[in-house]
Amino acid sequence: MEVLLVHKVVGALPPEMMKTGAEMGKKLLAKPKDFVPGGKLISSYSARGIYMLVCVWDVPNVDSLMPVMEQMKMVGWNTDIIPVEKTEVWLSKLG
Repeated sequence: MEVLLVHKVVGALPPEMMKTGAEMGKKLLAKPKDFVPGGKLISSYSARGIYMLVCVWDVPNVDSLMPVMEQMKMVGWNTDIIPVEKTEVWLSKLG
């Protein structure tokens, strides 16, 4: 199952939380399976001018994302989880 994650900062972050979040992001990009068991990070983008990250993951189920979502929340980020499907799959369902 593929999901789109939209991470947004809750408010102004103190430098310590920004540092912790940046370190967590580096570790996640280096070894994504340590954070999301059975998951594969397909792509990750950061917005310009605002604190927002957008990621696309291929995961076995949404529950596998919960540990990393809890960690993100602890360092000041809220996340919207949006299930997505490839255009080919969507078109095949149309008819």
